[in-house]
Amino acid sequence: MEGLVDAVIKWEKEHWVPYPWRVDRTPYKVLVAEVLLQRTTRKAVSRVYDTFLSEFPDISSIYRASPQELELALKPIGLYKQRATRLKEITKAIVEVFGGTIPCDYASLNGIYGVGPYIAGAVSSFGCGKKAPVVDSNVMRSLGRAFGVKGPRDAIEFLWGIVPESGHEFFNYGLVDLGAYVCTYRGPKCSECPLRPYCEYYASSTASRAR
Repeated sequence: MEGLVDAVIKWEKEHWVPYPWRVDRTPYKVLVAEVLLQRTTRKAVSRVYDTFLSEFPDISSIYRASPQELELALKPIGLYKQRATRLKEITKAIVEVFGGTIPCDYASLNGIYGVGPYIAGAVSSFGCGKKAPVVDSNVMRSLGRAFGVKGPRDAIEFLWGIVPESGHEFFNYGLVDLGAYVCTYRGPKCSECPLRPYCEYYASSTASRAR
């Protein structure tokens, strides 16, 4: 799988977009970004991200804020009540269980109510610089087509075996972006995909066309 890892990292470095939460990364900033990015577009989050961080610059500021203050700040991207509730739940656990410091190990993050395996992986890899799998719906779709992986647990287990110690950030960003822009829900753009040499879906499609 080493060739696959290198191919994904190379592709991502060529297509990487410098969103603010990808450029200036801390565990807190990644955590906030991933909550905001749930069920909305990167473009929408880009419009409110910097303003939100200026108003709520750390865990304690969200912990102290009222739900109404958070909802007002989040209103432009929708689902603001759900996002505000989730941020309050997460920060409450971080303050009361971890003394206000976001843990950087995957297991502790995943155990926080409201975080879940995707955000745990993102904060570990992108925010803390520690190897971890990052599995969202885009990654699930790509792994399912390419390797027949079924279900989040299988995807996480599969990725623990191939996520590199060095370069895991670009590898994880690459898998997320490939699912979002190349191996899309409406149909994969196989000619653009660095996973093509390893992909079961592409191999079977090519075989079918050759018959």
